[in-house]
Amino acid sequence: MDYRDDRVSFLCGLATGLALGVLGMFIFDPKEGRRRRAIARDKIVRYGNEAADYATGTARDLRNRAQGVAAEARSALQETAEATKPL
Repeated sequence: MDYRDDRVSFLCGLATGLALGVLGMFIFDPKEGRRRRAIARDKIVRYGNEAADYATGTARDLRNRAQGVAAEARSALQETAEATKPL
């Protein structure tokens, strides 16, 4: 490794450590930490519920589309069978 790589590695480590320190201070602050953790928890729960609702809606949509395709296929087969019956 040359001098430039060492410097970049040091700066990346410094930035990561600084970010983790700020995050820890933000979360574990004695005055506001409890409120911040509660807000973060509420947001995580809300986004989880929204994701579950979206997945449920998507699954319902796909199920309905599959049922529609199956109904169209049955109808087409029935029409073909009726059209090919001997008179």
